Amino acid sequence: MQPEMPLYQAIASNSFLEYCFLRWILTPAVKETIRKWIIPQQKVNVADRTYRVDYAISGQDLKIAIELDGFAFHSDRSAFSYDRLRQNDLHTAGWVVIRFSYDAIRLDTTRCVAQLQSILSREPLLATFLIETPIIAQPDMEPTPLFSFSPSPTTTHEATGSYFESVRNKLNLGTLRGCQTQALTALGNYFSTGERRAACIMSVGAGKTALGVATCLAFAQRRAMVITPGSVIRGTFDKAFDHQAVGNVLYGLRGGPLIPGCKPPQVLTLDREDGPIRVVQREDLLKADVIITNFHSLGAGNDEDDLLFKLEPGDIDFIVVDEAHIAAAESYQRAFQHFPKARSLLMSACFQRLDGKPIDADVVYRYRLIDSIADGHAKNLRVLRFAPEVEQTTYEMLWSDGSREEIVGRQALLELIKDERKLARITAKSDISIRQLMRVVRTALDEQVDLLYPVKPRVLFSALGERHAEQIARIATEYRIPCDYLHHSMTESRIRSIRDRFEQDSGDLQGVVQLKMLGQGYDFSPITLVVPMRPYGSFSEFYQFIGRGIRVLQHPALIGRVEPKQQFLDIIYHAEFGLDDHIETIYRENDMDPLTAHELPADWRSPSSEEELPGTRGTDTATRPETFVLFEEGEIDRRVVHDEERIEQRKAEREEEALAQRYAAYAQSTPQPVAFEQFKQIVRLMHES
Repeated sequence: MQPEMPLYQAIASNSFLEYCFLRWILTPAVKETIRKWIIPQQKVNVADRTYRVDYAISGQDLKIAIELDGFAFHSDRSAFSYDRLRQNDLHTAGWVVIRFSYDAIRLDTTRCVAQLQSILSREPLLATFLIETPIIAQPDMEPTPLFSFSPSPTTTHEATGSYFESVRNKLNLGTLRGCQTQALTALGNYFSTGERRAACIMSVGAGKTALGVATCLAFAQRRAMVITPGSVIRGTFDKAFDHQAVGNVLYGLRGGPLIPGCKPPQVLTLDREDGPIRVVQREDLLKADVIITNFHSLGAGNDEDDLLFKLEPGDIDFIVVDEAHIAAAESYQRAFQHFPKARSLLMSACFQRLDGKPIDADVVYRYRLIDSIADGHAKNLRVLRFAPEVEQTTYEMLWSDGSREEIVGRQALLELIKDERKLARITAKSDISIRQLMRVVRTALDEQVDLLYPVKPRVLFSALGERHAEQIARIATEYRIPCDYLHHSMTESRIRSIRDRFEQDSGDLQGVVQLKMLGQGYDFSPITLVVPMRPYGSFSEFYQFIGRGIRVLQHPALIGRVEPKQQFLDIIYHAEFGLDDHIETIYRENDMDPLTAHELPADWRSPSSEEELPGTRGTDTATRPETFVLFEEGEIDRRVVHDEERIEQRKAEREEEALAQRYAAYAQSTPQPVAFEQFKQIVRLMHES
């Protein structure tokens, strides 16, 4: 008689973590005859949510959900909260949840077996399958929890992701920043539960690019795809994966190489601007470990010029989307639909989507701007606001037939400027307002020059249209701020020349006026002043503009003399542009949570798909009318968005959160845990000693 197949071979396992549970916890605990009562990857519907349980064990009166965690504990409040809400939903549906982490299986195998048997013994039917005296072996498991995402040794289908299998357990996570490691941990726990679409809100300066690279290496099996909204960010990821580029993520991080002793992945970067996609062969795509592209190149999948036309659903198993606040784009959604089994990470510095719609993913980690400031990765924001002395200001609109229409009051202007196309050809009839702000810019720039010498601080302006931009640049130059402007209508060579003159230390420009040119993905830390001279219809667009200069300067000449907490990004603006709410939103961001598709309020209404988003067409021009703005003199209000007291308060909150999570892990592993307050005192005493 042929012996029965052991449980860890008879029951399907899709990852090494699942195999470890079956091999070293379940198999010693129960007899093989329990097999038909165990269902891998069981779907559980709770209200409008669908969860996937790693292993469901159902008796006559008891349903047990086995949840496997790649890491020992969750590292962030949002990840911790998501996990608890998920577990509460399972409890509501009548499931008893029992969790095992990778490290618990590896280091405390006997206790894990005992806990599983204890739960099974509660159900009369399941109790009959228990092994009275379990024979427990020492697990053969690599120390790094990232190895848990490797394929199961029992996998019979074609081996996948040979490159990623060779590099995953050799990742040097010590070279990453704390926030990047925490995000990676939260993602590991999330993906280990079978969930597929995660989002991380990472402040400017937190290092989204390095996180994107690390997640590809950690979670991809066969092939990863990085999708960006444009060529700037595409180029950023191309450089990050280029092992020969200075400052690449693979080997060029300050803390050391991310993949020490490992060869780099095969990377293929594609963009329609570099040539038609039709010349790219499927064989070329399949040779790549990582494909970097932008959403313009994805297409609908029904044309040979489309990248999706050449790729089959199983070709990509991990997707990274950067600047995910615009992830409503149909091209992104088509990619998710084309690769239905791929896990995905949506990243953004902004917690509000550009179109106002909710984030269609589970937000498992948030690293706020105030956190980035507190950790010395981002400059603090110093707001200088010009407020008119009079309550109402007079504006004039000139129609093409020569007639004029007077517009009185701020509200009337705000109603007018909702139409981006009407703003494209605007020139301020009176340049008083520009000169008023320029005097403030000159004074603030002098302060920055004194503080940051020998680093040359730069100024980034935004404008309503090309003629307005030219006017701002001319007046800035008059105020001893050498300035030029950038516009899409310029030739590539002229754009490159202006950028070089602005970005190079030897360049002659200290200011640039941009019209949707230096946007997403453009980070230039010498920018220490941003001057929005136009309204912004969405917070996301405004936040993207000011974020271009928010990263702290790391110049060698400043080390030991100018600390990160002494660096500021000055935001100088006119109250008439209606930006006060956007500034207030930045202040309140620490207490706000992103709206997700799973948590819509009853009265929420999606913007019409036919409505064009304001600010999405940078080359729009108007045939009529032209608007001329007349500003009055006023006063300058000055304040710091996150003052020192607020930052210290946030540091204390984060310390409390970290201690609470450590206590949760401690309490779960200790029969008689001490009280939380006593635990905190013990930990702090240990750190002091």
